Amino acid sequence: MRDHAAVAAMGRYEERYGVLAEGNLDGWQDQPQAAEISAEEFEHLWAEARRTLDASR
Repeated sequence: MRDHAAVAAMGRYEERYGVLAEGNLDGWQDQPQAAEISAEEFEHLWAEARRTLDASR
């Protein structure tokens, strides 16, 4: 969104869903409860989280 000058839309999105931290992601694999998930599982969990956030507003 930022690249397309939709700053207001980006602000609304970030206010509703938050932002992702920028930085190095190395080391997550070493965390005790870390696990890889499939793309399908990620999409399912992401959609569920967004539905939960939408319902709370």
